[in-house]
Amino acid sequence: MNESIERILVPSDGSLESESAFAAIMPLVRAYAPEVAVLHVFEDPEASFLPPARIAKACSALRAAGVNAFLELREGEPSEEIIRLAREKKSDLIAVSTHGRGGITRLIVGSVTEQILRNSEIPVLVTRANLPVHEWKRIVVALDGSDRGEAILPEATWLARKLGASIDVLQIAQPIVAPAAGEVPVVLPAVDPLPYLYSIVSRLKHEGIEARAVSREGGAAEQILAYVKESGASLLCMTTHGRSGLARIFLGSIAEAVIRQAPCPVLLRRSVAAAAAPSWPAARNLQLH
Repeated sequence: MNESIERILVPSDGSLESESAFAAIMPLVRAYAPEVAVLHVFEDPEASFLPPARIAKACSALRAAGVNAFLELREGEPSEEIIRLAREKKSDLIAVSTHGRGGITRLIVGSVTEQILRNSEIPVLVTRANLPVHEWKRIVVALDGSDRGEAILPEATWLARKLGASIDVLQIAQPIVAPAAGEVPVVLPAVDPLPYLYSIVSRLKHEGIEARAVSREGGAAEQILAYVKESGASLLCMTTHGRSGLARIFLGSIAEAVIRQAPCPVLLRRSVAAAAAPSWPAARNLQLH
């Protein structure tokens, strides 16, 4: 995501639930006045290729509110068309709701989100349906102590500066399980993450951002969710760890559990280079202004 957000892509399946993504991006719309491309993908080649009424109405409502919004219609596999349009439009962000129907349902529980995160060079903002909308005044950044985990920090810093928000950097301390000569592994005490977190806070304060360090112990997903709820944060930022780690980190117990239950939108960035883009056939598409 560039420091100046000029283009946002919002896929929609026409359901009421999928419209939650429009509400989620409004803090960014008010701050940056970006172009918003609303994408609907027809998976059925026999479809009429007319926009669902709810999508056309939502797009019109965005324009009536002064948003530079337009509707894109594509035919094909949803994840391919989402990534294709994001590249064509040079989008800065993809925003999705987790409870759409049809192909968009799979944005969380199946292959579409996996493919988006495998191939998207830009961050993905994920929101659950019907979450209340708040201005982004407190941002939580979940870190794991690695350089790859810090890949989301530039976006969080830019957003905090633009929106006048504070940042809480959070790391969950967990015991270290070490191999042993016998059958029973050795469990070592968790390393204190606060010195590392204080170094991050110092960097953020140098950038003019109000920040604080927070350490918790326990299960990673449970503790991240608990802190986000307790703190009243309006945005959670975290990374997935690319292609090889995707099944373990995103489709495993941590990020997936967080996204399914997060009380606020979650901004995700994949922390390694994308896979080579597949050679998809030319899209059948229509743009409606």
